[in-house]
Amino acid sequence: MAEIRTLCDLLFHVVEAHRKPDLLLVKRAGAWQRISTEEFAGAVRNLSCGLMALGVKPGEKVALLSEDRPEWAVADFAILSAGAADVPLYPTLNAKDSAYIVNDCDARLAVVSTPEQANKLLSMKGALPSLRDIVIMDPPGPGQGNLLRWDEVLARGAEYAIHRPDLHRKSAGAVKPEDLASIIYTSGTTGVPKGVMLTHRNFVENARGGMETIAVGETDLALVFLPLSHSFERLADYCYFWGGCSLAYAESLEKVADNMGEVRPTVMAAVPRFYEKVYGRVLDQAARAPYAKKALIHWSVAVARVWAERRALKRRIGPWLALKHRIADALLFRRLRERVGGRLRFFISGGAPLAKELAEFFYGCGIRICEGYGLTESAPVITINRLEEIRFGSIGKPLSNVEVALAEDGELLARGPNIMRGYYKLPEATAEVLTADGWLKTGDIAHRDEEGYLYITDRKKELLVTAGGKNVAPQPIENLLKTNKYVAQAVLVGDRRPFVTALIVPNWANVRDYARSRGVADLEPARLCNHPQVKRLFGHVLERTNAHLSRYEQVRKCRLLLRELTLEEGELTPTLKVKRRVVNEKYRETIEAMYLDGSDEAACAGQ
Repeated sequence: MAEIRTLCDLLFHVVEAHRKPDLLLVKRAGAWQRISTEEFAGAVRNLSCGLMALGVKPGEKVALLSEDRPEWAVADFAILSAGAADVPLYPTLNAKDSAYIVNDCDARLAVVSTPEQANKLLSMKGALPSLRDIVIMDPPGPGQGNLLRWDEVLARGAEYAIHRPDLHRKSAGAVKPEDLASIIYTSGTTGVPKGVMLTHRNFVENARGGMETIAVGETDLALVFLPLSHSFERLADYCYFWGGCSLAYAESLEKVADNMGEVRPTVMAAVPRFYEKVYGRVLDQAARAPYAKKALIHWSVAVARVWAERRALKRRIGPWLALKHRIADALLFRRLRERVGGRLRFFISGGAPLAKELAEFFYGCGIRICEGYGLTESAPVITINRLEEIRFGSIGKPLSNVEVALAEDGELLARGPNIMRGYYKLPEATAEVLTADGWLKTGDIAHRDEEGYLYITDRKKELLVTAGGKNVAPQPIENLLKTNKYVAQAVLVGDRRPFVTALIVPNWANVRDYARSRGVADLEPARLCNHPQVKRLFGHVLERTNAHLSRYEQVRKCRLLLRELTLEEGELTPTLKVKRRVVNEKYRETIEAMYLDGSDEAACAGQ
């Protein structure tokens, strides 16, 4: 087997080493359909030749605007083996933001999934001088007759290759490890997105390091639901391909729970918000249960965390704790494992910090979560927890081919073959984060324990500096708040303010149950927000949270928001991290009112 040096080599590795009838799975017309390795490779070959027939040349950029689906992977490998670089776009972007990226990267061609995605580019065509062709996966919509149909481009590629039988192999073989593979635009939690230039070597070496730590094989099946336009899921998928794992594409975010039960994955990548929602459903179940059952569920959660802590640290588990764990397993844990398919070997978590309490709970239930850490700029993995060496609250240890160091101010630095070439057309911005000797400044504050495990305390640029000069890391406090069953989301406020406050999205199902038990008749969130019982409830929530915090970190007040922060409203990034700038601006009046209120109690009001 030839050495894997480029993503094109990875494609041929899959073809030669992992021939199987179900390399990919997709649900269409209500049934899961299988796509074999041969079918996948043939589609890649024909599309790649079709793109070359359309004039796509090595070094050019091709935009890829699509939801997760088999065609995304086909397009990715086809573009790369034509010698071009792909530029993935989040399908949730609006027309203006999509056009900005297509124009900024000088895309020669775009591959889109649906008529709706095509319309985003068509509506901005006048602002896209370099874009000459658009290939659409699904049938075009009304007035889209000038688009190139997916199946026609594949047919054209097959015909084009008839007299050039070695075209695809030669083109892919000419790609070098240092060639540009992709430009991934950062999600932009603050300011305009920047194009991260990643080479074939960046991706391949990162996947190689990942495979050394968490191996997957031909008997594994992964459920893919995070956006492939983000580097986290994309790198995970390269690892799946490398190991010969089957990939099933979830129908949608809303259907993930159903799809898990249908395909029964053995491995899966997810972001902390996913685990929070699963945990939240356990708490919802407890809130609605009769007193005795409620007590048993909360007892089981406590047992899970105690058992997990001892097991992960390889400490002795006595017979009494072992008995309690077996009882809790029969009461709760077994059912939870069935909800995620019943045969999951492990989850991979990334994109944001995972609350220690959540990691302990899932581990105690028999569901291992390997938390990792990285940035788009590092392709993306820098560190990860190994399957048998998990430290809760930690981001693990560096991959074997990645170096890390801590700057004087605690900023985590990383260096290795996975570090980006730089930001596209932004040399000054590149110089701000890449040192002359190759260290990437991550912007995250970290510390390392005596065993070498790394812990992120917060984003360097997101630290809240109070008016009194105290530095407050918001994410750990937000995660602490979210472990309370009455809190769904939390955003800390306090930069240049006299004290720390919070915007809280309640878990309204649990709040309603609480209010009902206190005799409150009107259960509409808009009225509950201002009800004295609910104000007292969230006063207690803050008290319980503050008990774990230093005085200057304590949350003095909060305001309740009527709806969840969402990706669609522009308040979250595609990996469900809070866009603090957007939230602070959107709720500016609410925040100002909170600080003008002379009361020193944890007052709450709806917004």
